[in-house]
Amino acid sequence: MNVVEMYDYLVRTRRDLRATLEATPDAILSQPLIAADRFRCLKDMLFHVIEVEDGWVQGDIRRRPMVQEQFPSLRASPGGPVFADVPLALLLDYWSAVENESCEFMPTLSEVDLARVVAVEDWPEKQLTVSGLLWHVMIHEIRHTAQMVVLLRNAGVRPPSLDLLFYL
Repeated sequence: MNVVEMYDYLVRTRRDLRATLEATPDAILSQPLIAADRFRCLKDMLFHVIEVEDGWVQGDIRRRPMVQEQFPSLRASPGGPVFADVPLALLLDYWSAVENESCEFMPTLSEVDLARVVAVEDWPEKQLTVSGLLWHVMIHEIRHTAQMVVLLRNAGVRPPSLDLLFYL
């Protein structure tokens, strides 16, 4: 499986996760389900997943402004556990906007593009390729959406089955 195929799988799983989140009462999405400094509720974790893709793909790989710039109320947030009061629709709009940018970008990548080393502001000593960063973004999402599925299940919500097997 290559980067484009894997991203397509994630886009398809997002449809199912999104439908579940939209059907979930806001009280559950906003409830602190994790005793942590960050990502206390499902909305916090969702924002984190979106922002990571936006930052790595738009910011570091493409050297463009983050899509988040189009969402001033999200951009102004200090990060951490602050998204409980943010409407789910706003987070989902942000996710769709980030996804649209990534969907346009991914198919344009050549082998040379994927092998390009990216200068990462946070880790100047690292030699990270576009391919490596994209795999990081995708695996990062898979791990956090798995956490979200567990949190939904623990809150009494039937989560979607996001296993690759169901999408092949």
